[in-house]
Amino acid sequence: MNIQLNKGKSIGKVLYIVEGGKTEPNILYSIFVKIFDYQFERILRDKGYHKYNSKDNPYSQVFVINAEESNIKNIAKDNQFLDHLFVELIENYNFDVDNSAIYYIFDRDNQSNTDTKFIESMISLLTNSRDNRGYERQGLLLLSYPAIESFILSCSQQESFQKKFDTGNSLKQYLYECKTDYKKITEEVLIQAVNELFLALKEMGVKELDTDDFARQNQEIYQYEEGVYGREKVYQTLSLLCISLLDLGLVEVATYS
Repeated sequence: MNIQLNKGKSIGKVLYIVEGGKTEPNILYSIFVKIFDYQFERILRDKGYHKYNSKDNPYSQVFVINAEESNIKNIAKDNQFLDHLFVELIENYNFDVDNSAIYYIFDRDNQSNTDTKFIESMISLLTNSRDNRGYERQGLLLLSYPAIESFILSCSQQESFQKKFDTGNSLKQYLYECKTDYKKITEEVLIQAVNELFLALKEMGVKELDTDDFARQNQEIYQYEEGVYGREKVYQTLSLLCISLLDLGLVEVATYS
């Protein structure tokens, strides 16, 4: 599989709403600043606003916000915290939320995000980063099984999908023992992570990838992982973070079958 990074591409306004206040923002910083060299801004709980790598480029702006609490229900359409933040982005930071690509990055850890009906409903509604017809908020929901650290594992180990963990804490402990973290993310390992994603999708039987309407594939992935958990009480490690990079055109894959 031929995988290439499309550095220098104009990506417009991009907003990541993430669960955690440390690992996810640090991963995204490593990707968008250290690899792609974009302007990067973030608002984190108890830490406020900060801008990194300031660029005079109105055509590419990456913003990261972490949710009010580490719970997927924070992305509900009637969530006042997010509504207020969106207004703040528009009024204080000149960030046009309505015309941005939005990605919701959350964990599928059965100990923290336990409302399966809500998760399934969001998978069916949040299917396109820029326009969800019939739903008042755009955005693409991208889960990690069991946690975002699955992305780090896919950067550092081949066949990472074969590893299984019951919780995010178990996966974090494993990464600690392996002495690997987000600081080791480079162009080379990012390409490996994309390749690991496609290997996992192939094993799960996901035969095509459509980021314009990701509902069906997202549901297939979710049902596969829930099946594994139902049988074994563990998840196969998988993060869908790279889907956002594919959707933005920052990663190009020559063949997928």
